[in-house]
Amino acid sequence: MQASVVISYYKNLPNLALILQALNQQKARGSFEAIISEDDDATETVEFLQHWKTIAKFPILHVSQPDDGFRKCGALNKAVVAANSDLIIFIDGDCIPHPQFVQQYIHSKTPGRVMYGRRAMLSEKISQQLLAKKKLDILNPVNLVATGCKRVEEALYLPFVPQQFKTKHKDRLLGCNMAINKKELLGINGFDEDYIAAGAGEDSDIEWRLESLKNVTFHSMKFQAIVYHIYHPLRFTPAMERLNYDILHRKMQEGFFACKNGIQKLP
Repeated sequence: MQASVVISYYKNLPNLALILQALNQQKARGSFEAIISEDDDATETVEFLQHWKTIAKFPILHVSQPDDGFRKCGALNKAVVAANSDLIIFIDGDCIPHPQFVQQYIHSKTPGRVMYGRRAMLSEKISQQLLAKKKLDILNPVNLVATGCKRVEEALYLPFVPQQFKTKHKDRLLGCNMAINKKELLGINGFDEDYIAAGAGEDSDIEWRLESLKNVTFHSMKFQAIVYHIYHPLRFTPAMERLNYDILHRKMQEGFFACKNGIQKLP
């Protein structure tokens, strides 16, 4: 097993079906498993996955927890523990991976390397088409432009573009498209479960803590690891995001790169 693809999931089976369909079309066939990291324990998810396990070309694992508000980081920690590969790739439950997505992450893996990408933002129009027709071949740059999608440049598959020509981001990690070796995740005690609102907790927080480890480097996967974000209304408010960044800044001042409320509960 060369990679574990962790899908953060909450109450949207049509989206999850498209993601699993896209994983069935990956070029890295036989090289990865998928872990459904559910911030809930819905019976519908279990029944849905029972069917998918009979048709998927990759192993499917499922971790869950009681629905007690936004506890994404807790579900992610369960997935990290369950992962059978050192390379753990993270996507959100509204992001469809390109056919070369997993393969590119596997090819780019090296010890201590944290990899990150971005997402093409699908319009409401093409998202509705996807959900109705379930035809992933409509996800091409021409259709994206024609249907008013945003950040179409993030959908360009140009794997031979050198690193020095790729955009450098101040906030590099996004939970919708990143890959981290299990060794490094365990070294910082995983995701911080003190974050109980959307925004910052599973990416900005983990980025500064990974930076504290020796021999960790950050590597852009622009033009290589592509995901398409399915349209939906914004799910968090500016106030929720400010709250998380207040927590983040306080934690940075405290300087504990291994979070206390993570995979292990530290004193």
